[in-house]
Amino acid sequence: MSPRLLLLLAPLLALAPSAIAQEGAEEQAQRLLEDGRAYREQGKLKQALDNFNIVISSFAGTDAVGQAWLEIGRYRMEVEGDEKGAREAFEQVSREHAQSDAAPGAYHYLGLLTLEGARTPGDLDDALAQFARVETLYPQSPWVPRSLQASALVDRRAGRYDDAVALNRRVALEYPASDAAPRAQFEAGHVLALQGKPRIAMEEFQQVRNRFPESPWAERALERITALYRLHATARPVFTLDSGFSVAGGNVLKDVQALLVTPDRRLWIASKKTKSAVAFDPSGKMGESLAGQEPRTLSLAPDGRVVFAAESAVRIGLRDIRTFFFPPEKQGEERKPLEKIRAAAVAPGGSILVSDEKNDTVFRFGVAGELLGPFFQGAARESEVTRIVVDGERGIYLLDGKEKMVAICDEGGRTLRTIGPSGLRKPSDIAVDPFRNVYVADEDEGVLVFDPQGQPFFKITGPEMKKPTAITLDATGAVLVYDDGSDRVLRYR
Repeated sequence: MSPRLLLLLAPLLALAPSAIAQEGAEEQAQRLLEDGRAYREQGKLKQALDNFNIVISSFAGTDAVGQAWLEIGRYRMEVEGDEKGAREAFEQVSREHAQSDAAPGAYHYLGLLTLEGARTPGDLDDALAQFARVETLYPQSPWVPRSLQASALVDRRAGRYDDAVALNRRVALEYPASDAAPRAQFEAGHVLALQGKPRIAMEEFQQVRNRFPESPWAERALERITALYRLHATARPVFTLDSGFSVAGGNVLKDVQALLVTPDRRLWIASKKTKSAVAFDPSGKMGESLAGQEPRTLSLAPDGRVVFAAESAVRIGLRDIRTFFFPPEKQGEERKPLEKIRAAAVAPGGSILVSDEKNDTVFRFGVAGELLGPFFQGAARESEVTRIVVDGERGIYLLDGKEKMVAICDEGGRTLRTIGPSGLRKPSDIAVDPFRNVYVADEDEGVLVFDPQGQPFFKITGPEMKKPTAITLDATGAVLVYDDGSDRVLRYR
């Protein structure tokens, strides 16, 4: 080789080791990232988090760092429930890795965090702006259809139903290969149902089944079609007793205080006799149980966990047990415990609503257990609230047994409308379907159903229903009622 050629090649040869090292670092970081994601899918959360942190600390300058920060943000948001920490991680991506593939995902999750905590129209606008940045700045990113679909959720929250339907349909049609498309088609059907267009909604749900049969949304769409068909196939709904349904629970079926069907199709029964809440699988087989002295109510938290209220404590999920205290009235005094709980539920923002029998008031407690004040807007008011239910549109329903009335409130505690006392004689429990119809178990009247405007819709009764005291709905719209007169759970469909 000539000296001149060696001279020309010398700079390239000098760069080769660093280029090879850099290539190796990128590959190593990417492998750690993918292994971390696999650990996350397998439920190995500690190992997943360790991998993401190693990428950040040991492979600075690689493309994987932005993705690692994105995954850490997701972990803080979805596993730890740490909104502040999640936001910091996503903002780190948007500031320092704006040119990476992780950036549109960071804007998307910042939008979701803003939407989840939104309390005002301005908050909703902020969420919408985060989602809009994804399409504006990264038009070719796979995050675009996800953020468009999330923008439709903002429109739904804001009551812009026509806009929500149009945007969901756009996602389903323009991005059919996206993982956002099945949900978008499903959401279009859901919003149409909320608009009081059941037949068009059923057609939209059927499109989910036709176009995305392998998606988990297809099964949910069939459930919604079944529920809407029960309600709107004929001039008036007709629910008949399912004679083939039975629950063999022994003492669990004595002195039942509450029922709840969860998304995994299990039926939970809270029994004063057994001092517990017990789960039954779809075949009727008894499963796990949660202990609770003097059981009161069962409800579903926004994240899907069972909320089991007993007289002196509230259990959220399997392990999170909460007790509540009032601040001391004077310096040096001890806090006073809330000892007589009537009902409890987790509000959309994460606060806990607790009906206190001693003070005849519903109080709101923060995520850390601190007293935030009375729930009803304005001031504490006397109420004997025995049931609290949160619907899928963030509406909060409270059954006041003394006033024989159901109050429907927003998240701030402002009463939007009421059902009763006219027409209700001895209401004992309530349930709400995805379309915002309200089902009231009345010990004297049977099951009374009211439409979203609070007008009487239809009634379920029969000789077998002697004293209905608890009620829940399954995903297909079937109505399950505990009859205290016969110690049975009846199902109507």
